[in-house]
Amino acid sequence: MKKIFIITGPIGSGKTSACKLLKKYGYRYINSDKLAKEMIRNDKNIKQNIFKILDIDDLSRRVPWKKIRNFIATSINNKKIYDSIIHNAFYKKLNQIIENKKYSYVIEIPLVETIKKIKQKKITICILTNYKSRKERFIKNKHRNELQFDNLNKLQKSQKFYMKNSDYVIYNNKGIEIMTDKLIAIMNKYQ
Repeated sequence: MKKIFIITGPIGSGKTSACKLLKKYGYRYINSDKLAKEMIRNDKNIKQNIFKILDIDDLSRRVPWKKIRNFIATSINNKKIYDSIIHNAFYKKLNQIIENKKYSYVIEIPLVETIKKIKQKKITICILTNYKSRKERFIKNKHRNELQFDNLNKLQKSQKFYMKNSDYVIYNNKGIEIMTDKLIAIMNKYQ
C-alpha cells in the first residue's frame, strides 16, 4: 500500500538525512526546496513574479538564488510575498506528482504550516534538534554564516507548533544512529 511520509522541522534539524534514509528503503524522495527551484526556473509566470519582487527586468538572467534567500530572510512580510507567488503552484504540482498510486513517497517540507495543502493521506514526522547543533550544521553544511541562520530561524515556527502539527517527533540530538532507529521504528508501523 502506498505511503506518504512528510519530514518537517526547523533549519538544520536533520530533515535531509531522515529523507535520504527513507529513500534507501524504496521511498521516492521529493525535496520541496528543489521542486520549488525547478518551478521558478521553468515556469515563466512564477519566474516573472519572483523577478518583479527582486526588481529584475531581464528574464533571460539566471535565477539569483542568494538574492531570493536574502529577500525572504529580511522580513516576515517578504516571506509572505514570496510564499504567495510559489505555494499554490507548488502544492498543485506536488499533489499531481504524489497522485501516482504505484509509489510511496518521503517529502521534505520545512514549513509545517503548509502541509495541510497535501491532499493525500500522510504521516508527518518532525525532526527537532537543539539550537546550537542546528546552527553549527547550517553553517557547516550549507557554507553560510550565522547571520543567515539567525534571520531564517526567526521566520520559523516554534518547536511547540511543529510538535502540535506532527504525528511523530524525533529528537536528533544524540547522533544519526538514534534518529535512524526511531525512523525505522515509525516506518515499520506502517508496513
